[in-house]
Amino acid sequence: MKVHFYYVRHGETLFNEIRRMQGACDSPLTQKGIEQAEDTASALRHVHFDHIFCSSSERAWDTAKIIAAYHGIEPVYMKELREFDFGNLDGEMIDRFYERIQPHRMADDWTDVGGENVALFKARAQKGFDKILAECRDGDTVLIVSHGSYLMHLMKTHFNFDQQEYIRRRQAADLPFVPNCSVSEFEYEDGVYTLTAEPQTAYEFRRRTPKKVTFYYVRHGQTVFNKNKRMQGWSDAPLTDTGIQDACRAKERLKDVSFAKAYCSTAERARDTAEIILQGHGIKAVPRKELREIFFGKWEGAHYENHWAELNDKFLTDDWKEDGGESHEDVQNRIHAFFRDAADAASDGDEILVTSHGTLYAAVLEALLGISRKEFYESAAREGRDPIPNAGIAKITYRDGTYELTQAMA
Repeated sequence: MKVHFYYVRHGETLFNEIRRMQGACDSPLTQKGIEQAEDTASALRHVHFDHIFCSSSERAWDTAKIIAAYHGIEPVYMKELREFDFGNLDGEMIDRFYERIQPHRMADDWTDVGGENVALFKARAQKGFDKILAECRDGDTVLIVSHGSYLMHLMKTHFNFDQQEYIRRRQAADLPFVPNCSVSEFEYEDGVYTLTAEPQTAYEFRRRTPKKVTFYYVRHGQTVFNKNKRMQGWSDAPLTDTGIQDACRAKERLKDVSFAKAYCSTAERARDTAEIILQGHGIKAVPRKELREIFFGKWEGAHYENHWAELNDKFLTDDWKEDGGESHEDVQNRIHAFFRDAADAASDGDEILVTSHGTLYAAVLEALLGISRKEFYESAAREGRDPIPNAGIAKITYRDGTYELTQAMA
């Protein structure tokens, strides 16, 4: 019998963050850990799994549930998949108790403090894998969500793999042995386990499968607030007659593009623009809150020309938190989340319409391409062009995990 395994370490936890020993004990996923799990879940969405098993520790179970949401499978938790047991050193601060911890690490034996050694781990792991294989048929693909040290010990006990050489390579490159939410792969065939892919981040995993996706980013047509020079973020205003004409021009420019999917901001001005553009394409845009304009807080609806001295620096830093709006980090995070999801959901060669907003476009260029706000506006000024015209169109190409601006907005 042959079974292919994907192995994912859980997301970052509180104890990971503050550097406490964490074996059979548990601590919750941090917000970063949840985001890591969502990232890996998205990267694995097209992989078919016949079964999903996870450690009984909540940090692994929570990670597994996030991944399993794409596959309609309820994860089965198993105590045999829990982390290596470090006994009563579990929970200790790693740096503070280094001298107590290190001898046990070097010997890989924690039995004198109530934990495991390699032989005990091997027996426990073998019992777990025997249970898993009993549920499988030849050719099945299995996801396991477990722990970092657990995988390192599998390298030693189950895989025909030089664990020490691997450790030396990772240390030389200053890389963690098993990053949180990394993906590894191994195969079982007729009693033999073989590691086929070393731990890789979600980004590294994506780069293994060549894919090109073209995003057509369109700003909505002119609105009443645009015409009256008012700040317009999460607040909304209808398209003017000119704005409708703007959208019609964008429709004509994009008439020959075969859109596989379309997304738009939840603001009505963007939804209406997308509806006009997509006439004749046979698809509708899916509204996504991640594509809303930046929230300007107390400045929403204000005449921006009357406050330009105060607003200029805010536009350059893109941080409106002190005004009751969004922080720079909030905006960057939602941009990354949307484009990651859209790229992962797409097939190779897909062309996708994204109808959104002007200030968010500048934030997109920073998030995906590293183009600063200042550089963005100064470049447009040098070239004598409007950097974000209503119904302007930009092309952003995703290829194997990276983005390129292939056509600036015009």
